[in-house]
Amino acid sequence: MQLLRARRSVLCAALAIAAPALAQSGFVNWETAHVSPLAITPDGLTLLAVNTADGKLEVFDLSGASAASPRLVKSIPVGLDPVSVKVRGATGGLQAWVVNQISDSVSVVDLATGRVIRTIATADEPADVAFAGSGASERAFITCAQPGIVQVLDPNNPVMGGSVLSTITIQGADPRAMVVSADGSKVYVAIFGSGNATGCVRHADVSNPSGPYGGLNPPPNSGMAFNPALASGLVMGPLVGQIVRRDAIGAWRDDNGRDWSAFVTWNVADNDVAIIDAPTLGVTYAKGMLSTVMALGVKPDGTVAAVGLDARNEVRFEPNVRGKFVRVQMGAFAPGAPALTSVVDLNPHLLYDVASIPQGFRNLSIGDPRAIVWHPTVGGSGRAYVSGMGSNNVIVTDSAGTRYAEITVGQGPTGLAMSPDGQRVYVLNKFDGSISTIQTATNTESSRIRFYDPTPSAVKLGRPLLYDTHRTSGLGQASCASCHIDGRSDFIAWDLGNPAGAIKQVNLSCFASGFCTPWHPMKGPMVTQVLQGIVGTEPLHWRGDRENVAAFAPAFTGLQGMDAEPTATELAQFTNFIATIRYPANPNRSTFDLVPNSLPTTGGTTGNPTTGLDIFTNVPVIGANIRCITCHTLPSGTSRIIDDAELGHMPQSMKMAQLRGLHRKRGWDRASAQSVRGFGYNHDGTFDTLDALLRGSGFNLPTDSSGDQQRHDLEAFLLCFPSDTSPVIGRQVMFDGTNNSNGAAVATLGTLMSLADGASIGLIATGRRLGVDRGWSYVGVGNMQSDRHGEQITAANLRAGAAPGNEVVFMAVPIGAQTRLGIDRDEDGWYDAEERSACSNPADATNFPGSRGAVDVDASLSVTVSDIFAFLNLWFAGDPRADFNGVGGLTVQDIFDYLAAWFAGC
Repeated sequence: MQLLRARRSVLCAALAIAAPALAQSGFVNWETAHVSPLAITPDGLTLLAVNTADGKLEVFDLSGASAASPRLVKSIPVGLDPVSVKVRGATGGLQAWVVNQISDSVSVVDLATGRVIRTIATADEPADVAFAGSGASERAFITCAQPGIVQVLDPNNPVMGGSVLSTITIQGADPRAMVVSADGSKVYVAIFGSGNATGCVRHADVSNPSGPYGGLNPPPNSGMAFNPALASGLVMGPLVGQIVRRDAIGAWRDDNGRDWSAFVTWNVADNDVAIIDAPTLGVTYAKGMLSTVMALGVKPDGTVAAVGLDARNEVRFEPNVRGKFVRVQMGAFAPGAPALTSVVDLNPHLLYDVASIPQGFRNLSIGDPRAIVWHPTVGGSGRAYVSGMGSNNVIVTDSAGTRYAEITVGQGPTGLAMSPDGQRVYVLNKFDGSISTIQTATNTESSRIRFYDPTPSAVKLGRPLLYDTHRTSGLGQASCASCHIDGRSDFIAWDLGNPAGAIKQVNLSCFASGFCTPWHPMKGPMVTQVLQGIVGTEPLHWRGDRENVAAFAPAFTGLQGMDAEPTATELAQFTNFIATIRYPANPNRSTFDLVPNSLPTTGGTTGNPTTGLDIFTNVPVIGANIRCITCHTLPSGTSRIIDDAELGHMPQSMKMAQLRGLHRKRGWDRASAQSVRGFGYNHDGTFDTLDALLRGSGFNLPTDSSGDQQRHDLEAFLLCFPSDTSPVIGRQVMFDGTNNSNGAAVATLGTLMSLADGASIGLIATGRRLGVDRGWSYVGVGNMQSDRHGEQITAANLRAGAAPGNEVVFMAVPIGAQTRLGIDRDEDGWYDAEERSACSNPADATNFPGSRGAVDVDASLSVTVSDIFAFLNLWFAGDPRADFNGVGGLTVQDIFDYLAAWFAGC
């Protein structure tokens, strides 16, 4: 035995020399948000956590002593960017349904064996899954955020792709999190982009003499004066729109109390929670609680609680909203009376009468709430645990908003799971890849263990300036991400001008005249822009008045109330982080990143995106020579230059805006009483559709029917505008023995192989072969490299060998990521199967066969009793190399796991 062990160690050492560690991880950061990332099985013995960065489901043991410090027992490959996991009880045992947002799929995992047994394709950007009913009438509900729907499936259907029984359209933007009533009769859906019943009156209507201010534009905000007062010598600003908010009686008022209803032709649904009747699939709504609904929880008495943000964007001017532009709230309603809602502030210590308070009081605040769970036995007002992703804490509160405790946990807590007995709350900390355990008897964190997180340091170092509410705001509850939510947008407008500010000269080249009208400090309403893809398109902001990301430093103090601007080092880290954030794929484009032959456009019409691209590229739309592409160059859609206000189709000098992501802004209709958004296109959001924008911005397209069709074709192309992610990235196809020769499945695999041969994507496979968990990476010409050096198999043979119990999932991944996601998780040059067979950790680049931290602790190239003593010496010394199981921190379990590996003959 000793000789065999020694030979194995020598062989592994030789392999290490032949396989140097790889430097390219192919990591792509979509900054995908968690929805329901943590779950616990009904028996309380297993904890499930999505590992979004690594495309895995992490399985933790909670039995015995592990309840106080969960023990990682398995990492199961799923799809790209898993965001939610829910447990389903089935006749054959428990299942975990994992929602993969970038893959547009759900991975169904058999928890008894740790196998992915089904892969279900969904509509774009699936967010969460819930189960209602039982037996043959049981249904699975899946929210799909981008199209704004809930897909209803039969979870018992053995068809690989699933069977969509019904599609429910949600009257709200971006439905995500779901919870189910205790009796299973109701499915509650959180509408993430619910809005807050605000909109924008056009600048032409603000200038109307019959308006509340007799046409004065910009309009005052304090009686007939400005607060703050106009700076000495400052001329009046450009013509601007006016943000209005619907009040309790339905009138649309500004922050000065003036009624603009005569100029409002629309209404906004402002639905916060959709209530689906599970048997009939009928839908009702609870309204008016929050502008961003981030999480839901059901109190033991059946009350539904929603936590999230409420934006105060109707209040104008930066000095007036400094530090207090957003509040963290909890709304609630009884299931039988959703029209009767209540709202409490989750930061009861904040009065919002000042912009800044001492740091100690800021640390009491919760910011960016992402999860809520209720204690199962506390009656009356109950006890709710709410995680603050931005504040790095969990608060304990009740239905009245009373605060009982604040518990500091890891960075970016997004998921919560309560043990069935109520003794513990488990917390998933997204930003540092860890699980915290909270003891509810004392409301203290008793342990924090880490799992593998391949997120690059550029992301980790720069994230705090976007999210950290305690660090970057005066009251501790707000951050950049309060509006630029998850690096995206709240899709509402803010008037952050300053009457007391100063004129800024345009210091960049101007498109037409060579001179642009100076930027006025009263800029009017502007819709929050996304942070995706902005680095490389400088200057930034709607007006181009920020030279780069670092030029936003004054916003940290002037808007957020931070004590001092971030340092140059912090701003450099912030810029590097923002540069990583990518747009996900545009769902209107095909697998090969092409446009369809037609696409629905405004008013029930259709347009041809290909024709639209030709118009965009070749047809003059201003004067005789200016085409769309002149100002909006591909691939981002911006020429990065400033357009002079004197051209007449803008009220002030503006940068040519990028055009990626336009399809996400749909949902407002100036003639509809049920719009799901209150803002549309252009800087102030006053064009409800792209067709309206093309008709109202000074473009000289024909006014007859031919011009109408040109606008439809242009709109269709703009809705298909390419992003920087191919639609095929994340695509999965699974083979399980029942579909190995299925024409559609085989054709999909062929397409993926063709794209991989052309170096457009990477291609991996994961699953089980001959009863063993394995991984493969496509290396071309139909061949797959396995997770052992020198071992290859053709994709065709891998597919043909799939069978029940030996399922295989192929997946398209970003180019360069195929090694990390397929065969070498930690990219240390030792492939995963080699590490597992030598009892070293495939998720630790410092831990490999023959290394300290592996079984051969003394690095003697043989495993002897001396290794046990060497390991114990490391453990008692607190050396991190003794973290044998790789879950973070040293526990007695490391000793047991080491001894088990040693006796196994590794």
